[in-house]
Order: sequence, then C-alpha cells, then structure tokens
Amino acid sequence: MPIQSTYNYPNTRPFKLTIAAVCALFIYVFLLFFQPFGVNNYQPGEKISLELVLGILWIVPALFLTLCFNEFVLRPIFIKKYNFTTLIPWFLYQFLAMGTSSFLVYNALGNFHDFYWSSYFKHVLEISSVLVFPFLGTLFYFNYLKVAENYDEIVSTSRDVDQLDEIVLLRGDYKNDQIAIRPKKIIYIKSEDNYLGLFLLEQGKVNKYLIRATLNHFEHTLKSPLFVRCNRSSIVNLFHLETASQRSGNLMLKLNFVDEPIKVSKSNRSSILEKLNGARPSDDD
Repeated sequence: MPIQSTYNYPNTRPFKLTIAAVCALFIYVFLLFFQPFGVNNYQPGEKISLELVLGILWIVPALFLTLCFNEFVLRPIFIKKYNFTTLIPWFLYQFLAMGTSSFLVYNALGNFHDFYWSSYFKHVLEISSVLVFPFLGTLFYFNYLKVAENYDEIVSTSRDVDQLDEIVLLRGDYKNDQIAIRPKKIIYIKSEDNYLGLFLLEQGKVNKYLIRATLNHFEHTLKSPLFVRCNRSSIVNLFHLETASQRSGNLMLKLNFVDEPIKVSKSNRSSILEKLNGARPSDDD
C-alpha cells in the first residue's frame, strides 16, 4: 500500500485552521506586550491594563479571518500545485496581509494616531519578522505528525507482509477438505456456487484450487488487513495489487498474473480506497 506524501499537509483543513489560529494569537500577544505604537495617547511605554487587553482583542478575529480567507479562498485560485517553490512566496504574501490587517485594526483602535506610510512599512516588517516563528513552528509540528504517521504506516504494512509468510491451515466444510498454505501465495479468492476458488501463485504460475467453504468463513481465517472483500463473490490480496483505476465510475483492481481486473462494489469502495491511500483523504482533495 502506498504511503502518502509527507509534504501534503499544508493543503489540509486542519493545517490551515491551525496556522490561522496560532498566528492570530501570536500577533495578539506580540502587540500586547511590545506595543510598537501604543494605543492610549500614543505612549509606547504604556503598561498593560485590562482595558488594553480587551481593547486589542479584536485583532484576533481580524487576523484569523484574514488568514482563513487567504488559505481557503485565494490559495486554491492562485496555487494549483503545492511545492516549496510556490509555498515560500505565498507565506511572504501572508506576512504582508497579516501586517496590513493588524496595522489597520491597531490604528482603528487607537484613533489612527500613527496612520502613516513610514509606520506601516515598519509595522509590516516587525510583524513579518515575528510571524516566522509561528509559521515555522506550525510547519514543523505538522511535518512531525505526518512523518510519525507514515512511520507507523510503514511498520504496520511490514507486519502485515510478515504475517503473509506464516503458514495457515484453510479448512473447508468436509473433514479432508483443507489446505496448508502461506497467505502470500494467494492472489485472490472467488466464490463459485458452493465452493471457493483459491487462485495461488506457484513457481510464477497461477494455479486454482477448489475448497468447499464460504467467503465469510475465510474472511475470519485470513486476518491480515491486506486481504480485502471487493464484492459479494471475491476477496483480493493487496500484496499482489498491480494497479487501481476508475472505469465508468467503478473502481477496478488489476492483480499481478491475472488478466481481468476485479470490480469493487460501491459498499466496499470507501474502505478499500482508505487502505490504498494509507491514510484518510485530505479535505481539499
């Protein structure tokens, strides 16, 4: 099963909401403690008061909405494909947008006492210099989560493959109707009336064995998550998956050494896609 790209998280809804909230709160704290302009009577040395704390609280929703608008509305329009080359200038634009937004709100709260171009450029530079920390912090945090998720997926897949090497005894309805086999050799299983056709890979060829049993019985016997139910009559081993493709709105699985692809039913489609993707799809996919 393929592992998702480590670097697709900036396109997800959780990342966008988190970076908007973190940056808005970070700038609020910065303006509150450092007061580059001063709200009351233009006194940069003004001490922090409850009035000041509540007064500039309006900056938080203003900056949060600014970032959300940029991330959810503008970025999908201007950036079609994510990579670091496009992300860096986009973040620089975000710094400019947040600096402009905070400058307007901050001056509005202070009766536009420092509404000058020189102050604007200075403010944007100061805001941009401190925004580096929440932006990079959020990026590193989500990158760490994705790396950890991919590591767990790799470990889980490795364990699943190891289980395929363990010999299991498949029993049918009759006393002597049984076969001992390594699950790795099973390409797929197909229901045929009262029997099951086991299609096994042996010495580079596909051999078929019949055993009297039901698919439901084998689903409980083959416990590896690499065995998935595609439809009412077949179970496939994703270890032998060659391609997964869409045909006329249907999901089709092409297996190694098998000519005809196997159709996935609508009821099993979402669970199989989740296994193939190795993670939940992002909200913006």
